[in-house]
Parts: sequence; C-alpha cells; structure tokens
Amino acid sequence: YVVAPRKFLLLSLLTTTYYFYYWFYRNWRQIKEDDNDDLWAPARSIFFVFFTHALFTDVQENLKTQGRGYRWQPALLATVFVLLVIGSNVVGFMVPYETSPLLSGLVPMTAVVLTTFLLLPAQKAINVASSDEKGDTNSSLTGANWAWMVVGSVIWLLMLVGTFADYLDPLLQ
Repeated sequence: YVVAPRKFLLLSLLTTTYYFYYWFYRNWRQIKEDDNDDLWAPARSIFFVFFTHALFTDVQENLKTQGRGYRWQPALLATVFVLLVIGSNVVGFMVPYETSPLLSGLVPMTAVVLTTFLLLPAQKAINVASSDEKGDTNSSLTGANWAWMVVGSVIWLLMLVGTFADYLDPLLQ
C-alpha cells in the first residue's frame, strides 16, 4: 500500500497511531489481492503485533523477487516495533495515573513517536517494491485524512493536559 513518507508521518503521528490499523489493513488487503491469498486482512490489522513480522517478510521477499534493492532490516524493525507496542501497553496498564502521571502519560506519547519512525522504513520499502519510491500516487491528504488528524490532535491535547495537569495546576491558581 503506497503512501508518501510525509503523509505516513502526519497520519501516524497526528492520529496517535490509530492510522496503523488502517495501514496494516490496506497492506494486508493488497497482499491478499496480489497473491490471491486466503487471508483475512481485518484480523491481521486488528492484531497487527502478531503479523508485523509476516508483513515485513512479505515486503522483503517481494523486493528480492523483483530484484529491487532497499537497505533495511525487516526482522529487527519488526521485533523492536512489536516489543515497543507491547511494552508501552504494559506500562499503560501496570502504572496507574495516580502513581505516576508523568510516566503513565509520557510512555505512550513517546511510543507514538518511536513506533511511527520504526514503521517508516517499512513504508519506504513498500513504496520501492511498488515502483513508487516517493509515494507520489498517494501523497495528497484527503478530507477524511484531515478529519482523522483533527480528532487525533484533540487526543494529543487531552493526553498532554492529562499528563501535565498536576504540574500546571499550581500555575493556574
């Protein structure tokens, strides 16, 4: 699923990674169509942590089959991505806000940024495999993209306020 890197970054960051579900879905749907495979793309997108390695492996095999070169480390990227997603969720569940609002807020926000940049090389590899290295065929932002980014920006604002509210409270009184 071709996406321009700039668009990928904007959608991933500004939707607080909710875009990942759509991104994984579109990639798995594309693979299903290209390979005439009997996979269920919605499940692979909902449970993307279990299928990240398989997606990256498929992209790498596609690059090799086409004889296209792209330097990336799919297994390492997938492993770090999955561990970061799982780790940030564990911290989110195990560290109550009341115990450490800064930790329970900063870990998920940092994970949003890190996971986005971990998937970026995969997006670039997908673009190379699709003969559209810059992602020109999917570079413009649609109305739906803007709407999701606005919703995500509100979520970001709420996360920031929730994380730093205790520190801002004395300043506001």
